[in-house]
Amino acid sequence: MILHSKIFGKGITILVLHGLFGNGDNWTSFAEKFSKYYEIHLLDIRNHGNSFHSEKMNYDIISEDILEYICYYKLDHPILLGHSMGGRAVMKFSMKYPLIPKKIIIVDISPNAYKNTENENIICALKNVDFHCIKTRNDLVLFLKKWILDKKIRSFFSKCTYRNKNGKLSFRFFLTGIEKNYKSLIQEDIKGGVYNGPTLFLRGEYSNYLLPKEYDSIIKLFPKSIFVTIKKSNHWIHIDNPLSFYEEVDFFLKK
Repeated sequence: MILHSKIFGKGITILVLHGLFGNGDNWTSFAEKFSKYYEIHLLDIRNHGNSFHSEKMNYDIISEDILEYICYYKLDHPILLGHSMGGRAVMKFSMKYPLIPKKIIIVDISPNAYKNTENENIICALKNVDFHCIKTRNDLVLFLKKWILDKKIRSFFSKCTYRNKNGKLSFRFFLTGIEKNYKSLIQEDIKGGVYNGPTLFLRGEYSNYLLPKEYDSIIKLFPKSIFVTIKKSNHWIHIDNPLSFYEEVDFFLKK
């Protein structure tokens, strides 16, 4: 099965992979900004958005999904950009198939394992959502308030919903598949190869997902890495400071 995507513009191809629980639509503003000079593919990773559901999900499998997508569309050495989980997917893919990506851009994520339990608490909260009782996005935001303190995260999950054929609100991700594979997605190192192509790592100034102390170990896996901190931004750099984010991406793409 081929991953679902939305395609914008024409030119050199850039594949964009979103973060955990998200979907390609989260990157529409980026696609609209860069589609004047590039062909932007906003992919939905398996178990997310409009892509297929599966109880099997790890970075080796996701890499195969990306390879199938590239072959299906007959893409020639695309540039890959990934945020958070999508960034880890891009790292693994470039290690497995180092001759395919022309360049890669990793947004606020490290190849190192994370022990953060925040997402585990979020999964617990999401499992308690009952869409028989929760009728609107606002209802969902109010329900999640007792579980999730961050207002932006609550808003994010409200936007990750849609109306199914019966008119009932539903999540745009397959929670069972994500939960079953959460450990392999988050709590294991990305390893098993080296990517020697141009690599840009962008980190949010206030984020702890990618720290300067990790740079030395990252360079062993991605020797041509450039590291840039985006000021006044947290984990969602492209939303917190889009102007600086776009400037750094544009500069890297044109080098």
